[in-house]
Amino acid sequence: MNFMIGIIGVTAAGLLIYYVYILMKGDEQK
Repeated sequence: MNFMIGIIGVTAAGLLIYYVYILMKGDEQK
């Protein structure tokens, strides 16, 4: 169970960082 929770946590963190990166990049273009 802890292993699955760890994978989900890392994946969620990665998606969050990727989303923020896209927002930052979009703001630069504007």
